[in-house]
Amino acid sequence: MACNLLLVTFDQWRGDWGNPWKPVIPLPGLERLARQGWTAERCYTSSPQCVPARLSWLTGLAPSQLGVTRNQPVWLPPDAPSLVRELQEHGWWTELVGKSHWTPHNEPRDLRADAARLHGLGFDRVLEIAGPRALRRIDCALTDAWREAGVLESQRAALDALYRQGQEPSAWQVQPTTLPNALYPDIWLTDQALDRLECLPEHEPWLLWVSLVGPHEPFDTPSPWHGRNHWSRLPAATQQPAWIQDLPEQAELRQLIERWGERLTVDDVRACRADYADRLQLLDTQLQRLLRAVECRKDAARTAIAVTADHGELLGDAGCLYKGALLEGAVHVPWIYRPPGGSEPRRYRHPLPLTELLSKLMKQLKAGSGADGLQQWAQRQPGAVVEFGAERLLVSGKRKLVVDAEGHPLWAVDLRRDPEEQHNLLQDGRKPWHQSLGWWNLRRWAQRIHHERSRPDWCWRHLAADS
Repeated sequence: MACNLLLVTFDQWRGDWGNPWKPVIPLPGLERLARQGWTAERCYTSSPQCVPARLSWLTGLAPSQLGVTRNQPVWLPPDAPSLVRELQEHGWWTELVGKSHWTPHNEPRDLRADAARLHGLGFDRVLEIAGPRALRRIDCALTDAWREAGVLESQRAALDALYRQGQEPSAWQVQPTTLPNALYPDIWLTDQALDRLECLPEHEPWLLWVSLVGPHEPFDTPSPWHGRNHWSRLPAATQQPAWIQDLPEQAELRQLIERWGERLTVDDVRACRADYADRLQLLDTQLQRLLRAVECRKDAARTAIAVTADHGELLGDAGCLYKGALLEGAVHVPWIYRPPGGSEPRRYRHPLPLTELLSKLMKQLKAGSGADGLQQWAQRQPGAVVEFGAERLLVSGKRKLVVDAEGHPLWAVDLRRDPEEQHNLLQDGRKPWHQSLGWWNLRRWAQRIHHERSRPDWCWRHLAADS
């Protein structure tokens, strides 16, 4: 009989803070899962923003194939390519609990109106919520629960107070939520997922996609997790590289730095990092609850488990919060996969592309293949490609190269010598950039990718036109 898949995804969990083999803080759930499967220690998202990254998750397509390379309102049509629909058509029962963001969240509406769309994309059952910011205006089952508990108006007022001034200190103020723990989004979602795990079929394959909304801000971790890492020795944020100011004015990274200016103080960054660490431990607790529930099922030995995130969080790196950059903090994400029954622990230290990993995993599970094929595929990958706006990042080994819309190099760093990305090799004039075979091969790969993805037949559909 075919196996099942519990897919647990997070929003804005950066990969270096989610490496179970080099933990920044104790995360026993992640660490235990890693001992039973394999970890991609350098997994890269397809985009450092939610909408294009999540569209790629479902469709298996690159952001440029979809015509969506940054956050914008997009309605993913029900006939779009869907890896989940392929499983459904192969006899799997498929469910989603959590955030999808395959439709716009920028205007007030009820997500339950999208049920037919998500059914068309291959889900037999859906319980969808929006992310924390969008819950100010979006209705769903969670906001119904807030309303019934008499906390909806106060919670929306609290979110408005955080965000109505835009990119100002109120938005990253660390303050524990006033919500009861049972109504805190990630805890509430885990409760719903646990209910669904009790109802899933035992004699046919199933996919349960649990899409949690943390550790995305607001920085509002509740007790008993709040304050656990206040005195922890957490990694410091990286300094803002001086070379960014010399990039062309239209370069994404330069524009991001100019938008942030000097808004963040050292104390701001320290507080946000501590709260982020608290939230990761809250999320790890929810993961442990899900793992225990799977173990109680009769089909536990036939159930695979995968854990990842849509993108990272800068957490003060280069003087910025959130994402929207091709720096490591925003593009590096966790990946842990435990095959059915578990396996010997294994670690991959070379760059792997997340969209292709998910696509390959689901196709192999549909075909009834084991973990060996996925691992063999991973060993053959040359690196990863990340797209953002008109720019493209290529990662091979420890080399990172960013090219512009014409395929011309914008900046390049060597993570082996420069893990904090403080030196742009294009500006340094260092000999390795000109003479190294590795950099020559990376530039050739960038040219091939640029020509391939610039062809008219590359795009599946320009979704931005449906906004």
